[in-house]
Amino acid sequence: MKFGLLIEKDTRNIGDDIQSYATQRFLPRVDYFIDRNHMDEFVPDKEEKVATIINGWFLQYTLNWPFSPYVKPLPVSMHFTYKDWFWDTTDRAYHLQGYGLEYLKSIEPIGCRDSHTVKLLESKGVKTEYTGCMTLTLKPFENVEKKDYICAVDVSKEVVEQIKKSTDMEVKVVTHIVPENYYELSWEERMKNVEDLLKLYQGARAVVSYRLHCALPCLALGTPTILLNEDYRNDRFGDYTKYIESCTEEDFVSGKVKYDFRNIPTHSDEWKNLRDNLIKRCEEFVKQCEESNEEYENDISVKHYKKYVIGKSNWLKEATLESYKRYEAEKEKKKEEEKVLEQQINKKEEMLQNKDMEIKEQNYKIEYYKKEFEEAVKKLEEYKKENEEIKNSRWWKLRGKIKNIGGK
Repeated sequence: MKFGLLIEKDTRNIGDDIQSYATQRFLPRVDYFIDRNHMDEFVPDKEEKVATIINGWFLQYTLNWPFSPYVKPLPVSMHFTYKDWFWDTTDRAYHLQGYGLEYLKSIEPIGCRDSHTVKLLESKGVKTEYTGCMTLTLKPFENVEKKDYICAVDVSKEVVEQIKKSTDMEVKVVTHIVPENYYELSWEERMKNVEDLLKLYQGARAVVSYRLHCALPCLALGTPTILLNEDYRNDRFGDYTKYIESCTEEDFVSGKVKYDFRNIPTHSDEWKNLRDNLIKRCEEFVKQCEESNEEYENDISVKHYKKYVIGKSNWLKEATLESYKRYEAEKEKKKEEEKVLEQQINKKEEMLQNKDMEIKEQNYKIEYYKKEFEEAVKKLEEYKKENEEIKNSRWWKLRGKIKNIGGK
């Protein structure tokens, strides 16, 4: 039987290649490369089954699920998400409904990378097994010595600075992000890059990262690791924090959690049971397939599959993508309209606020002048009263008599 290797051809994250590297180690050879994001489009050179260990994160493009009928799968270390890459909503997770769900049930039990996937699939009536991640099966390289450096992998500048404050060792800043044209490299070059990166991790005194496919390979290679985790990542990370030292970035940067990077705390080594089970399952699958004379049985030929299934499928995907683009364009248009409306509302609110201020100022002036007027009236009344008192006084009357005498 021929063997296929599941890859993400157009990846931007070398973590995808690390998973493929871990899987490839079990295969006697690679006869075909199967693109995970276009799994339904795979066809062999002739009508035959191709043994493939299927693992990883499913799925960016859910309309490409399930696998081509030419794939004979061993489903292990799979992570499924509720959400669709495009629509980002649970009710459009096509791969977990109808035909996609039937396919999963046809190849069960499904080996799951995390308990989140176990619960999700079991809620759909799919039999599962918790297998952990394929990268746990990696073995340490020979002749790689520990050196005095720490790898800071895809972490913030604040995390790097905090590491530098806490140690006198060199801090190597590393990223898993690869160039957009990474797919142009040969597979041998990509695997060489993976090995170089893994050797770098194995030689480090410690590694700090928020990437799962940095932390788990480091665990397998025997390198102490600090996994920066947040609650929203627990669907993927939560199961592994009992094996790897973990804290939030906030606690790390603030110094709330402090580490001696030459002595990172160790945790349970129960992950080795997952590793051993994965190794056993993969080796048994490969052995069975090598000894098998299983013939391809299907009602449709490679020629017709390409024409009627893949051709129609791609047409539907293009139509869906076009619909999605229109949806996004309408959403952007609506967003712009809402923005303009919000600006108009804000402008009117500002005008109303200014008017309100003017009215308040006018009311203040009115109150001020009213008070002034009342004070003036009060003073006038006082003057009148004083004037009356003067007129009624003896002095005023005497003044009048004197004035009369003088007139005579």
